[in-house]
Amino acid sequence: MQKTKPYNEVADEIRIYSEAQAADFLSMSKRTLQNMRQAGGGPAYVKISTRRVGYSFASLKTWVASRSVCSTAQATVRFGGAA
Repeated sequence: MQKTKPYNEVADEIRIYSEAQAADFLSMSKRTLQNMRQAGGGPAYVKISTRRVGYSFASLKTWVASRSVCSTAQATVRFGGAA
């Protein structure tokens, strides 16, 4: 997997990241990101064309923040797992 350059937060607020760049930022595979998008559970995306999607840095940050938890008990309740 090709590594992207360090993220510059000011320029990133207006930049659209490719699927590969977003997956790299989130430390997951492109396929996982695609599956999450299809199921409706991933970060918000921009439909650039009929075959291409992108992600804003703001939507990636928001999605990560929405999944942040303080304990494993909170994560179990929040994401529907069994305690």
